[in-house]
Amino acid sequence: MRKIAVIFMSAVLAGGLPCGSLLGDEASGQEAVSSQEASGQEAAPSQEPSGQEAALSQEASGQEAAPLQGASAGAEQTETGSGQNVPAAILQNRPEYHALDYVRIDDDAYKQIHLSVYPPADSSAEANAEYEKTVDTMIMTQLFSLYPIGELPEDLLNYTAGNLTATYEQYAQMYGMDFALFLQTYLQQDETTFRAQARKAAEQTLKEELLLKAVAEKEGITISDEEYEKGCADYAQRYGYESVDALRQTFDEPTIRISLLMDKTFDYLESVTKIDLIIESETESENSAMTEGAQGAS
Repeated sequence: MRKIAVIFMSAVLAGGLPCGSLLGDEASGQEAVSSQEASGQEAAPSQEPSGQEAALSQEASGQEAAPLQGASAGAEQTETGSGQNVPAAILQNRPEYHALDYVRIDDDAYKQIHLSVYPPADSSAEANAEYEKTVDTMIMTQLFSLYPIGELPEDLLNYTAGNLTATYEQYAQMYGMDFALFLQTYLQQDETTFRAQARKAAEQTLKEELLLKAVAEKEGITISDEEYEKGCADYAQRYGYESVDALRQTFDEPTIRISLLMDKTFDYLESVTKIDLIIESETESENSAMTEGAQGAS
């Protein structure tokens, strides 16, 4: 799986210290909605995804975050194959819900999205991953514009915010620190501010989950048992877990399944989105390079 839904991303360890954001992946474009017209309008060309504003500050580590999130206070830590220590526990009983109860989709405008985007800079895996992230960002921007979300499932909101908070409580325990001191030391926040931002982060990411799950429900997209098993193996390999069992000890089945569903829905949306690649002429490329050089010199 090449994309991981942002709602499940765990905190990154940079230089041995936990960074702030659980929304580090820029797979959503909610902030750009205000500049977009509704359905079918060609999105503005972009080489970089705008992303959602992270509710908790994150430093760039260059290290890919764990795909899923699940932690509860008092649980033991697990060391992944890459040597990264992450909280290992499961918040049980993830609330179930029907996304179309919260997102009204009465048309097929999500099948008529039209984007203009620059192609990958080169043939490297990194360039292709950046291109895919840009496309996903622009698709999410269009979805937010097409289908505004009002009410959120309160039980799922509380669950998600609790998951975010529990992850950091686990890190505090791993560092042998009081939670309040941990927040002040590494995030420069008091506990009240942190909990408010954790809830805000949960609200933002749940909106993305609702949109993608609503499209999945409308299109009948599901995760089979075979896809679930393959997805677990892919996640375990990609994120350095010693085995699939080690992954499952950290994340419960509903959490893994919703992550896989969101990945699969992104794949579907990419397949029905019309994408025009922006190809610069040699002259345009030279002019752009000259402009960037002049700006750098100034």
